[in-house]
Amino acid sequence: MKKLIFVFALVLVSCGREKKEVQAPVNDKFSIVLEAVYQFDDSLSVVIKKDGYWDYENPIPVSVKGQEMIQKITVAIPEQVYLENFQITLSTNKEQKHLDLKGVTVLNNEKVMLEGSALKYVPYFNANSGMKWDEKMMRNDLSFDGDYPPGFVGNEQLESVLMN
Repeated sequence: MKKLIFVFALVLVSCGREKKEVQAPVNDKFSIVLEAVYQFDDSLSVVIKKDGYWDYENPIPVSVKGQEMIQKITVAIPEQVYLENFQITLSTNKEQKHLDLKGVTVLNNEKVMLEGSALKYVPYFNANSGMKWDEKMMRNDLSFDGDYPPGFVGNEQLESVLMN
């Protein structure tokens, strides 16, 4: 009888244990993909907002090779940094008079967070005084005479997409 009680107790204890699956933490790996025509060699600078603050001390530089065709320019955000928002200086080359920016897409771990191709990105960004939209040519005219080089910053709509 003692053996039967022991076996019964052992079965109860064994069945009561749940296997807990240990999940590895997901490391954020954001990237920003621009689809644009840069006629001349240029450089971009991306400043990200993380932990509620703009990180102006660590801009992410990107070199662009000029060409007549549209190209995809990928900006890799440092791993394990959660991207809350970003701003981009789109050109530092004063010879660049126009920029044909077709798309801005944001990915996290290869998953699309903002699908901004075919100008769908426009509602999510505010351009600065260095960019003026040319409706006829469907491109941005660039000006380096203002307070800021041509660029844009994500607005509240972008933050709401990235923070969800």
